Amino acid sequence: MKEADTWYKSWFNTQDYLDLYKHRDTNDARKIVTLILRHITLRKESRILDLACGNGRHSILFARRGFFVHGIDLSRFLIDQANTRLKDEYQAQSRRLKFEIKDMRDIGHKNEFDLVVNIFTSFGYFEKDTDNENVIKSVSDALKPGGYFLLDFLNTRYLLKSIVPFNIKKYNGKVIIQIRNIKDSFVFKDILILKNDAEGKPPHCDHYVERIRLYTHEDFERMFVKYNLRIKNVFGDYKGTSFNENRSGRLILLAQKF
Repeated sequence: MKEADTWYKSWFNTQDYLDLYKHRDTNDARKIVTLILRHITLRKESRILDLACGNGRHSILFARRGFFVHGIDLSRFLIDQANTRLKDEYQAQSRRLKFEIKDMRDIGHKNEFDLVVNIFTSFGYFEKDTDNENVIKSVSDALKPGGYFLLDFLNTRYLLKSIVPFNIKKYNGKVIIQIRNIKDSFVFKDILILKNDAEGKPPHCDHYVERIRLYTHEDFERMFVKYNLRIKNVFGDYKGTSFNENRSGRLILLAQKF
């Protein structure tokens, strides 16, 4: 397998990834958790799967509301971060939280969860459509009949006309350059991070790549129906604004297994 096809294995296993998206904080997570629970009713101690959970920022918010949460992610680094926090700031919720390294294409649970969430464009990582569809199939298999699936994705049609080709910013002594382009139904981001050397040597540059397969509302609707998921609500942001394909920055789908 080409290295470009497994970009997520290297990028998501770095502190640089957490630093770049540091603005996606607890307040940001609280908005979408509130949106979800405003539109579905879950009994206390319902079971939730946080798919591509990262370091657990959404998982903990669900656990604090009385739910049992199982977070999975392929990144050992991010799961280690989540488990470290579980022993520290999450300790009060340790009975309700579990984190595990696992591939989202093969969740391995059947009819177990009342809700599965996939938040912050954690979909479309794979080159082949069949692999991405396997994520939807795996989610459907893991849900109980009548269970819910929340998928938070970017709005492809809006992105096509609003993409920012590049930007440069400084963070914690680093210079971060992000270069974006769209090709063959994928959005690519090259991430260059220049760092000063502690010993006074010339700065060095780390290069990472992100690649997301671009899917539309119609694409998801087709995949969802194929795997027994019916879309109930479509939002354009974390406030719950109605989705508009020309103006919405996000495509947030709330579906139910039938």
